[in-house]
Amino acid sequence: MDRTMVSSGTMTNRLDRLEEAGFILRQRNPEDGRGFVIALNDTGFALIDEAVSAHVENQHRLIAALAQDERETLNRLLAKWLAAFE
Repeated sequence: MDRTMVSSGTMTNRLDRLEEAGFILRQRNPEDGRGFVIALNDTGFALIDEAVSAHVENQHRLIAALAQDERETLNRLLAKWLAAFE
């Protein structure tokens, strides 16, 4: 396993499913024929845009009950917490 924390077989399976669903393009790497270059196609980009928009809307919904100063405090605390993982 590498930094993705999945085996190469698992990654291949996931890529196979994404390709079959029509979200990615997979081509042999022109610089190293043993590997592939993977890219989102237009359908994949549209799905990502939709998912990110839904995620941002959900974030807004989750903090809607907080006052501005509480949001600033939350942002500061989360930034401090996340910095511990970098």
